[in-house]
Amino acid sequence: MTVALVATAALTQLNSDVSAAQWPELPLVIGAVPYWDRDAALTSTYAHARHIDVVSPWSYSVAVDGTVNAADGPGLRDDSLLAKRLGNNNIRTIPAITNTTAGQWDRDTVARVLADPSLRRAHVDALTELVRAHGFGGVQIDYENLLSTDRAGFSAFIGELGVALHGIGRVLHVAVHAKPDDAGYGPQNEAQDYAAIARGADKVIVMAYDRHWATSTAGPIAPYDWVDDVIRYALTVVPRAKLVLGVALYGYDWVGSTATPLTWTEVMSVAATQKSVTTWDETTSSNHFTYSVDGVVHEVWFENARSVEAKVALARRHGLAGVALWRLGGEDPSIWRLGP
Repeated sequence: MTVALVATAALTQLNSDVSAAQWPELPLVIGAVPYWDRDAALTSTYAHARHIDVVSPWSYSVAVDGTVNAADGPGLRDDSLLAKRLGNNNIRTIPAITNTTAGQWDRDTVARVLADPSLRRAHVDALTELVRAHGFGGVQIDYENLLSTDRAGFSAFIGELGVALHGIGRVLHVAVHAKPDDAGYGPQNEAQDYAAIARGADKVIVMAYDRHWATSTAGPIAPYDWVDDVIRYALTVVPRAKLVLGVALYGYDWVGSTATPLTWTEVMSVAATQKSVTTWDETTSSNHFTYSVDGVVHEVWFENARSVEAKVALARRHGLAGVALWRLGGEDPSIWRLGP
């Protein structure tokens, strides 16, 4: 894995805080591979293959007729070949299917598919054929920013897809928005019935991050107590053996209520350039720093090995099925020091 080792002093400070504890023996570690940074993510995958059980390429999206589109982006390769190569490393390939159009979340397209039984059936058939054609281990559904009116259709779809995939010996993973109760924080949470989803899925991945996000005020991305609350609620409706904790590996650089997403490597570059001192927030188990450019104040919050270790420890403490890392490529290389 090629990582620009910048801000040596800052790296020493941050990494010295990581304990010598071994990576918890979780049953499952999933790593996401985004199409827009595929080469870096796959470099990380192959470098740390012994720690990874499943790779989830972000490569496909929903079409208006229920079929599946391949994402456009630099570095996109034939996923059949990828699945074979990863299989040689004992890693299963379970790609993510997203409701995105031209790189933006698109609720309307998938909502029409979910609401129409014939389109829903076409979508299930298309996904089943995708898995069969490429030799995938299954699919991961990641349909975000839906509305409460989509709840019944989404639950029905997950049930139908689960039956179809299980019929050909494949698995279904479903990524869901984090929430501390069924209602959550708005329509996107109301659209996802954890209990119904868990009945159809083999794994439910709770994306326990973006408590503060790109258009919110600045703050910790995945505060420890909030992640714990999210897990505790999910366990009331999702079997422990199916629940996977989504763990962030990135950061945000805020100016007011607008933030730029950054990989850990990019965060370290900013810290080095601005000669910023990073602070560890004990209450939220998060890292942050501030800096100014031409009188404009920036506030950066980010995840590193120390904060990741805290979340992985939570997953282990609650006896979860594993963790899903968003995302590979540009992550703090010291997270892999937690492994045996």
